Amino acid sequence: MDDSHGSAPPPPAVPSRPGDATVLSPKPADAALAAASVNEIGRALEGRVLGPYRLDEFVGGGGMGAVFRALDTTLDRPVAVKVLSRQHSADGEMLRRFKVEAQSAARLDHQNIGRVYAVGSEDGWHFIVFEFIEGTNLRDVVARGGPLDVASTLRFTVQLAAALEHAADRDVVHRDIKPSNIIITPEGRARLVDMGLARRHRLTGEDDLTQTGMTLGTFDYISPEQARDPRAADVRSDLYSLGCTVYFMLAGRPPFAEGTLVQKLLHHQQNRAVAIESLRPDVPRGLAAAVQRLMEKDPAERYQSPADLIADLVPVAEECGIDIAAARPGAVVEAVAVAPVWRRSRLPWVVPLLGLCCVVAGLLGVAARQRSSPTVPREPVAAGPLAVVARPLAPGVPFRVVADPTGPMERSTVAEALAEAADGDVIELAFDGPRDEPPWDPGSRQLTVRAAAGHVPVVRFPAPGGARTPRDGVTGSGLRSAAACRVDGGALSIERVMIRMETPGRAVFALAAGGRLTCEESTIELPADATAGPRPPAETDDALASTCVVRFAGGESRTEGREASPTCVVRFIRSRATGAGSLLEAAGGGRIDCEWQEGDCDLGGRFLVAEGSRRGDGPGITVRLVLGAASFHCRDGFAWLLDSPARPLPPQLRAEVDGCRFLLPEGRALIEQSGIDAPAAYRSLVEWSDAGGRYEGSGVWRRIDGAAERVDIDYASAPRPLAHEPALLRSSGGR
Repeated sequence: MDDSHGSAPPPPAVPSRPGDATVLSPKPADAALAAASVNEIGRALEGRVLGPYRLDEFVGGGGMGAVFRALDTTLDRPVAVKVLSRQHSADGEMLRRFKVEAQSAARLDHQNIGRVYAVGSEDGWHFIVFEFIEGTNLRDVVARGGPLDVASTLRFTVQLAAALEHAADRDVVHRDIKPSNIIITPEGRARLVDMGLARRHRLTGEDDLTQTGMTLGTFDYISPEQARDPRAADVRSDLYSLGCTVYFMLAGRPPFAEGTLVQKLLHHQQNRAVAIESLRPDVPRGLAAAVQRLMEKDPAERYQSPADLIADLVPVAEECGIDIAAARPGAVVEAVAVAPVWRRSRLPWVVPLLGLCCVVAGLLGVAARQRSSPTVPREPVAAGPLAVVARPLAPGVPFRVVADPTGPMERSTVAEALAEAADGDVIELAFDGPRDEPPWDPGSRQLTVRAAAGHVPVVRFPAPGGARTPRDGVTGSGLRSAAACRVDGGALSIERVMIRMETPGRAVFALAAGGRLTCEESTIELPADATAGPRPPAETDDALASTCVVRFAGGESRTEGREASPTCVVRFIRSRATGAGSLLEAAGGGRIDCEWQEGDCDLGGRFLVAEGSRRGDGPGITVRLVLGAASFHCRDGFAWLLDSPARPLPPQLRAEVDGCRFLLPEGRALIEQSGIDAPAAYRSLVEWSDAGGRYEGSGVWRRIDGAAERVDIDYASAPRPLAHEPALLRSSGGR
């Protein structure tokens, strides 16, 4: 959004208000109701009264609504009122988010943050009331006067960092730091405004109402992780946006000013901006280094808190003779004093600095001893059909997958790196865009495959020879269909990678007993035209033959040299799954624990398909789900548990749900059980524990389709009544 709480003039499309009238004529009600665009809302509501607030002048707006300069008639003071647009007011989720954000922003009370006074509604209009700040937004300051000098940049940056530190201490993330949301007052103070995107960060028991896939923030200043998933935004995302804003102060333009919206997003994901010191030779080295660190692609490489940034900038100011805490004229604001914001003694830095020096010295000594000692190659470790060779470098150095391998740790494919990796190794993908990969075989090792800093890799598994062909060496009914990657008793972690399966009928990952899979901040794309659900058991003895992300067949493992755990573990953290298949298919004996925290699952099939077990498979299969703060749009229903004469032991489901949203087409059941027994035999096999979940669309919570009859159970008849809304909203994935 591009809202303004200062005295910036209204957009040209909006006519100026009547001269000196103290009471403005209200617009016709039908004009207000018909208003669609922000400008139309501004014209329709200018002069109206909402509660005690008289909307005197429309000053701007953005995606959520219009902003007015208004008068609080109760306290006789100017305020800024943001009015939510009609289309957003009609969206229950958006309205809840609007109110929660107001509550989050109201927690803040800082001299560099615009304060929130109230939130209310009248005549169907919902609004939030802010402090009105006299001044000019930073975007216009630079547009009129050019880039800022170093002194003003340092002062404003420290002030804004202090504001973010205050917000972070109260678990509030702004998520829309940009020049137009920073007001420079006549006193030379930077005030951060428009907390309209703010939210409290990961507080237990509180809904996070921003759905993944709804990218919030402005694309010239948005962090890479926030562009991928708004739920991933934390204070480090705000710091990235602040770095882009500091770049704007010094260069007069954002770091990636050219290109389309998509190109800008890709630049933020992949490319480094032109070094600020090459555009402004007068920028001190310490300030240039701080800007570069703020804009690191990997959040772990940035400043971890605003206080850390301030600690780096204060000595830069002192070295340049700039007293950021003293009254001093600014180069861009024709007034006056910079308010005292931050003063920090050098003394507290001495002890940790000396400690750091000792640690560094010790590490250098260890490294020197390692270089002087002969390298002892590790013995090869068996891993399926491939053997792990001796590492060419010392342990801890990651493999890198690049287009043209030249170094000793560089490989052209992940499969090559996996063939040589030892237990605990990391494989970094240092390429951008799609790359075809042969099947992966991590075997029983514990390995990590992650995107290298500054890269956005897309791993593509194409059709093997253009046909659905089982992988060599994979046997057993549960894993008979081909899979791109098989994880046995070891663990595989995927971090910040997009994986694209292009062949219908295959699984991306096949897990055997004891296998562990973690996908963090990653996206899995299944084919758009894949068969959604498994074939009925009557057609084949192997029902698990459809497209899915994870396939588990209990009791099958090639683990050697260690005892396999009977439990298989799958975790998705701030990740996304899309396509026409299902997420998890399970069969055989044993147990699988599946956790999904944040992110969204937008699939044409189901989240879970669990098939019954043969009598020789032990007690049957149990699936435990732990789901938190995520969205699930599954067009065939959420879970299907089935048994058959060939697999008569029915699966069991134990689910713990916290703050999730489920969207189902009409007529589909959230949970469906199909089998050869009477419905009463299946009732105890499902436990569903819910806290704050939302269920939209079909009114069938559970359907039990037994041998002779079918029973539908609605949400009100669940063991604990669940919150159900009959209107099916569009999913955030927008497939």
